[in-house]
This record gives sequence, C-alpha cells and structure tokens, in this order.
Amino acid sequence: MGRMTENAIKALFNYGKEVYQKHISLDDAAEKVHDESPEVAFSSAKHYIKWYGEMRNGDFLTWNSNSDLLIYYAEHIIKENGLEAGKMACQSVLKFADHVNRTELTEAVHKLVDQYHLNSDERIDGDHIISQKREKNISPSVGLQYIKSFIAKKGFSYKDNLIENFYLCLKAKPFAILAGTSGTGKTRLVRLFAEGAGATRANGRYQQVAVRPDWSDSSDLFGHVDLNGHFISGAVTDFVEKAAEDLTHPYFLCLDEMNLARVEYYLSDFLSVVETREMRDGHIVTDPIRLEGHKDLSLPENLYVVGTVNMDETTFPFSRKVLDRANAIEFSFVDLMPPDGKEDSEVVDLLPFDNRFFRGEYLTLQQCLEDEDEEQIRNWCLLLCQCNDILKKANAQVGYRVRDEIIFYLLYSQKYSLMEKREAMDWEILQKILPRIQGSSSAVRDLLGELFQFCAGDYEGLRTDSGEINRKMSKLLKEAGEKVRFPRSAAKLASMMRRYEEDGFTSYWQ
Repeated sequence: MGRMTENAIKALFNYGKEVYQKHISLDDAAEKVHDESPEVAFSSAKHYIKWYGEMRNGDFLTWNSNSDLLIYYAEHIIKENGLEAGKMACQSVLKFADHVNRTELTEAVHKLVDQYHLNSDERIDGDHIISQKREKNISPSVGLQYIKSFIAKKGFSYKDNLIENFYLCLKAKPFAILAGTSGTGKTRLVRLFAEGAGATRANGRYQQVAVRPDWSDSSDLFGHVDLNGHFISGAVTDFVEKAAEDLTHPYFLCLDEMNLARVEYYLSDFLSVVETREMRDGHIVTDPIRLEGHKDLSLPENLYVVGTVNMDETTFPFSRKVLDRANAIEFSFVDLMPPDGKEDSEVVDLLPFDNRFFRGEYLTLQQCLEDEDEEQIRNWCLLLCQCNDILKKANAQVGYRVRDEIIFYLLYSQKYSLMEKREAMDWEILQKILPRIQGSSSAVRDLLGELFQFCAGDYEGLRTDSGEINRKMSKLLKEAGEKVRFPRSAAKLASMMRRYEEDGFTSYWQ
C-alpha cells in the first residue's frame, strides 16, 4: 500500500480507539473513514481500525500491515495510555516486523522503545518477540482476518460474517454442510479456507473427494476386503490415518457434491461415531470404526469434514439424522466484483496455525455451565425452548444435540468477540432449525407464520387464511429494518412461505 495522508492516519487511529471503547461499531467507523478519506477503501478501513484493539492486546498483526500506521499507532498509544500499553503495542508491531522481515520497521520500533524508555525494567527485543509468538496461540479474530485476506488475494470475497460463521460452525462441531446452487463457489470456499489455515494438497492436509452416485455403504469411504482377502483402502482411509499421526495440525476433508448419493448410507459410520466424541487425557477421541481386514479407524480431533451440496433434481434430500449433526450453511450470495483497493492484495507468509485454533473446547452442556456464564446459557436455552414450542406443532422440534451445538456456537462467538449475540443466534436458527421444516400441510404453514413472528416480532394477520402472507412478511421486514429480531431467519421464513403459497409445498432448500 502507498503512503496515506496524515488526516487519514489520524482518522483511522481515532476511530480505532472509539471502536475499542465500544462507542461506535466497526462498520460505522469504516464508513466514516471512507467518507472522510476516500482513498482508504471500506474493507481496508475496517482492518486498519481493528489494529488499535489488536495492538492494545499485543496481538499478532497480519494482512499487508502499513508501516507508517503501525508507528503512528504505537507512539500515540504510548502517549495516551502509558508505558505498559506502549510495550504491548510495540511488541505487537515487532511480531509482525519479524514475521515479514521488515528491518526498517524493527529499527523504527526500537527507536520508540529507547525514546520513551520502554525497556527500563524489561527488554523488548526481537528474540523475545519470536519466542512469544511461537508460544502464544493465534487469536480467532487475528487468524480469521488473515484467512479472509488470503481469500481476497485469490479474488474472492464473502460478506456478512460468512467466514466467521463458517469457523464457528467447525469449532462447534467438526462437520458442516455448504448448500446452494451450482457455481457459487462452495467447494472453492472450503479449499481457500483450508489453504489460508495452512492445509493444502501439497502438504497432504487437504483432501477433496468427489462423491459418486453409486456409493451405497461406508466401504467406499473407509475401505473393504476384496475377493482375495486383501484390504482395499477407501477414499479417505489414508487421509484419516495421516491426520491421526499429526494431531498438531488441522486436516480438512471436502466431500464434494455429497448428496449425489444418499448421505445416510455411505456416511453412516461417520455419522454414528462423530457422536461418541469425549475428552480423554487432554484429547478428543471417538469410538472406532470397525474395518474388516484392517485396524480400527477412529476420527482424530484435528479432522474437519465439510460437505458441499446442490439441491436439484439430480440429488437426494437430507434426513433429520444428517441435519441434526451439522450446520447447514446456505450459500447463495455471490459478489462478482473484485475486492476493493489494490492495497489489499499483499498477504504475508502463512501464519503458524495449529489445531488449537479450530478444536472445540466443549463436548457437553454441563462443561459450559461449569466454565461459562450460567445465566447467559440459561437465557439462550429459554429462547430455544420458546422456539421448540412452536416447532412441536408440526413435529419439527429439536433435541439435546441441536441445543448443545447451538450453545457451543454462541459461546465461542461471545468468547472471541466475533459477532453480536443476536446475530450469532440468528445464524444458528437459520442453520440448525429452519432446515428441518418441510411439507404441504396447514400445520407447516402455521408453523412458518409463528416462527416468523418469533424472529421478526408480532404482526397481526400472519396466521389468517387471506392468502399472500409472504407479501405481508416482506412488507414488515422492509418497514421494520434493523428492529427485526433475527433478520436472516425472518427473511428465509418469508421465502419459504412464498414457496408454500405458490406451490403448496415448501422446504428450506429452494
């Protein structure tokens, strides 16, 4: 990136401080910076504004970090917040400078250290920073910002916290489904996300398997014994075994077009065993998959399975057994425009991601109640109970498994400050609850109306028989705007109601 004007640098710093103090949202701050300094793209402004908080926390900076801004931020943090805050800021800059080998930036930081006597009681130097960087985990906010910038470098952009949502889905449960129309980049997203985390085909930590329509049992995935008594490895046998031998790093398995065959048939062993996860000696382990003619195969804690699906006449629908075990992410948005600003194109070398970044911390709700805010968890559960009371009327209620995984998702989001509480719950209603709804009965229609009221707010007339209820829903969403409680879920319910009124049948999968 070229040099910024002094006014742009000052604006970014000041709005960064406002966001850090929670006086303004990140998006609003970025809009204001872009309005005041049009040379700073909105996407870049969001990133630079977040530096303030990252430097106050001593985090590892990534993504084309601008040296002029880094020095400005560090010096003004020292002046405004004192020596301890200044040490954190300088350490944050030195981590980045060491990682990308910017000698001039390192020297500039040490000048600040000497000028403001930051090393009076402890030394701040490159060796200390290198050691600290290797020992400290990458925070989710920093790691995800890096992954997003890596994806942008490849010419793809995903809005509305899609990357954060994808990460939280895998953190809550190492099995997710990306659904949408053909050509929207579902498979590419899985691959780019994995590559951004250091898992590539070249190092053997990413594998893409094309599901075949004739797969009818788990032997196609995990292997079988031939007529001569020899074991023939399945499509993923070697990959799973390799992951089990390298628990330090994450491994990503993409099942491409996974519903060309019946998922319940060929993935039955996986679906069963993934529910047996438990913590043992500091590691998440599962019951073994029994393989004739081969040693038992367990699912390692560093294996993340993502299926991509197209919902059309050539594919099979999902049973609730599958939907209960995964977050179903509907993937329909495509931004054909390239990312804003040339300054976003540089990406630093791969960060040292290890499996701690992705591995879940909770396997049972009881663990959450012991470790986290019990009152907050109970409030979330109460909301889910209200939702379940509506679902029961069409026999679509959820069980303990869905409840637990939703709570895990919400806790991770809150713990790492990735989304607002309401937005995180909106994603989970959309991905864990609404995919269960389908049918042509009047009970399904009433269910859509009541769930819409639950998500969007009370609105008289939605349960009448006057027809064109979806028009009333759409009008309410337009008029209510930000007042809508769960906007993504409410919009999806309006779409499902439209299909019901037009076709006499509806489902989540359009």
